[in-house]
Amino acid sequence: MRNGVILVVVAAAVGAAPPVDAAPRKKGGGSVPTAAPVASAPAVMALPDAPYVPLTGCPAPAPGTLAAVKKVDAKARGKFSIDKAPYISTLNSADLCANNQKMRAGAGDTAGSMGLSAQVMNTRSARMDLMAIPALELELRPVLESFAKAWPYAPLERTPKILFRADEAYQAQALPDNTIIVSLGLIEAAQSDSEVLFVLAHEYSHLLLGHFTKAETIAGARNATQAVSIAWQAGSAVSAMKNSGGTNMLSSAQGGMAAGARHAAPVAEALRFAVDDIFAPSWNRDQENQADALAVDLLIRSNMTIDSYANVFARLQKAFETEKASRDKRKQAAEAVQKSMGEAMKGFAGTGAAGLMSGGGIGGLGSGLLKSAGGALLNNLGGITKSLGGDTHLPPEERRNGLAAYFQAGYPTADPPIDTGALVARIKARPDYGRAIATRNAYMRARGSYFSQDYAGATTQLRALGAGSRSAPTFVNYVAALAARDQGNVPVAASYFDAGRYGSGVQNLQLYETYTEMELGNGDVRDSDALIAEGKSRFKDPDHFRSIEIKRDLAAGDSTAAQSDYSACMAIKGRDYITERCKAAMPAAQQKASPFGIKLPFGG
Repeated sequence: MRNGVILVVVAAAVGAAPPVDAAPRKKGGGSVPTAAPVASAPAVMALPDAPYVPLTGCPAPAPGTLAAVKKVDAKARGKFSIDKAPYISTLNSADLCANNQKMRAGAGDTAGSMGLSAQVMNTRSARMDLMAIPALELELRPVLESFAKAWPYAPLERTPKILFRADEAYQAQALPDNTIIVSLGLIEAAQSDSEVLFVLAHEYSHLLLGHFTKAETIAGARNATQAVSIAWQAGSAVSAMKNSGGTNMLSSAQGGMAAGARHAAPVAEALRFAVDDIFAPSWNRDQENQADALAVDLLIRSNMTIDSYANVFARLQKAFETEKASRDKRKQAAEAVQKSMGEAMKGFAGTGAAGLMSGGGIGGLGSGLLKSAGGALLNNLGGITKSLGGDTHLPPEERRNGLAAYFQAGYPTADPPIDTGALVARIKARPDYGRAIATRNAYMRARGSYFSQDYAGATTQLRALGAGSRSAPTFVNYVAALAARDQGNVPVAASYFDAGRYGSGVQNLQLYETYTEMELGNGDVRDSDALIAEGKSRFKDPDHFRSIEIKRDLAAGDSTAAQSDYSACMAIKGRDYITERCKAAMPAAQQKASPFGIKLPFGG
């Protein structure tokens, strides 16, 4: 597949315009932009975290305070696995306290020395396109606080932080660092309070039940972080390829690889975003059913509106169908970009091999690259979306029928308030909601322009959103930096990275990694050192940065330090993605360097 065709495929997957080629500028070209005025972006002011809630003893409901347990009709519930209602009345307080303590300590079964909640790749910091919208969080936080009052067992450490994702997806997800992410697409599509409240109750229930402490969930999280890591490695490899040109007799071949890498760069970034689009915790079906059942319990016990029995489950089925269609669409897009990335890597590796073969006797470089860390990466690309798993909910109609049977068994006389849509109406009437939707729409167009290599167009659109200012969402500055970087304008890219790094938006791990790799590619070891130190301090997960430290050591010509960091990395247990990243950063630790004396672009 040729580069132009690849970019058309990527553009189609992300809904972008056709590609426009753009030659990179010389290093230092262009002036560093002054901060742009924010045109339509909401004021990003982080709402303070909710107060800490201590765990005193092991709370349990007093006898007789919970409804008596009834059996759920087996035929009516079908494949819905919860056979007794209310589910909240069947829970074991000691088990919940043990899970709660693990969550608070950042531990979990087979999680290694750090539990999921302490591993940066499983936190809000590793997710893309997040924004804080205080006005909307202020509407939704009281809902979570009502759920907390209705929960008679071990409380969460604090009311979860609610962040919003600038996308059109109909989804929400809980993260082990006590965060709930709500996509703006869900709020936008919501036609009733019931669906928004149910989604929040469902995600909150995963946290209450301590699902992140379970061995099966941790194993799934390992697969998911491995998939995300492969996507990140693809971007790192392409970035290194872009710097592989030279002036010796092999410069023609290396220059061809660098040119191919320039075309592959937006594809690699599209893959990172596409993988993030479908990243989700790895729940099994029983855990999803448990969260559904407890969500109903919390809504009933907190007297939240779930509408009449006749309407609520019909509305929820429609919401479930919308959720499934959204997930399927995002997975198809990710698979298309994943395929394009594989073709791009084969293409520019082949270009390098062909150029070298014309020089005679050294045609193995391209194949050699594919046999080294790059080859492992290429072989793994096809498994990214599979590693992220699929939807483990019941099909929408079965899910609706199971919940209806559960509701009828557990709450035959319940009379919750009628759904007037007041909550959704209030949210959508807020100016910050309108600004957030406008920001999302403009950002998605700009991101599409970037993926299509219309760097000038992307920059103009992002500048209109405040790129270059510290008040702009972090993701706006991040994509503006990518556009400048891929034009070869390192100073301008650095200014955008710094605006995001020091800004008031949600801090992002990928910004630090990409910024550091750009500086290393530019030969700036000192600034890379500062970024690595700051990242380790900010994200509190030093092991995650091992592979970047190895790259830093190699860039500084310190092979002894590189070997030391590599050995330390290989000693890390229970976090396979970290050791794989270190292997990719230093393939020379596993095989001899190229006999031609060429510095391989995968860090060797």
